[in-house]
Amino acid sequence: MAPPVSTFVVLGLLARRPGSGYDVAAFAEKTVRHFWPISRSQLYIELSRLEELGWATGTAVQQDRYPDKRDYETTPAGIAALREWLDESPHRQRQRTQDAVMLKTFLGSYMSPDRLADQLRDYREQAEKLRAELLAVVEHLDAKGPTGPHRFGRATARYGVLQSEATIAWTEEAQTLLDVERGHDAS
Repeated sequence: MAPPVSTFVVLGLLARRPGSGYDVAAFAEKTVRHFWPISRSQLYIELSRLEELGWATGTAVQQDRYPDKRDYETTPAGIAALREWLDESPHRQRQRTQDAVMLKTFLGSYMSPDRLADQLRDYREQAEKLRAELLAVVEHLDAKGPTGPHRFGRATARYGVLQSEATIAWTEEAQTLLDVERGHDAS
């Protein structure tokens, strides 16, 4: 049986930036969390799996002031496995997300219009915050120039920006519908 996608997420992170589990988790937090969040506990499970598969090696590092740690790096077999996985067709399936705001909006006729408006406002604010974070990432990566491995990180950050903008536009439409239902002037 093929390893789960999370194995390849960690393998790819490790290929980009070898280090301890803590280092890889910090890198994931700065990069893939926007589109492929992975918990710290899952990350450590995957690092162990990568070692078992021979796709990464871990070296124990003693530290004086902190608990000992383990530094990881990919092996040639790991890079080959990563490339093979990347070359596979992604079997694009519609991503099934569980979004409570979408569900509550769908069922919105059963809730207080004011409460639904509050939830839509909060959802929009979250999307605006995410858009700002991702725009900062894009700006940072733009400063590095148009070539290099960062250009693909920029592409994924731009995807997140565009998704955030779509969410913001959707909240405006939903709020307009709510205003019409409540009898307010939608203009």
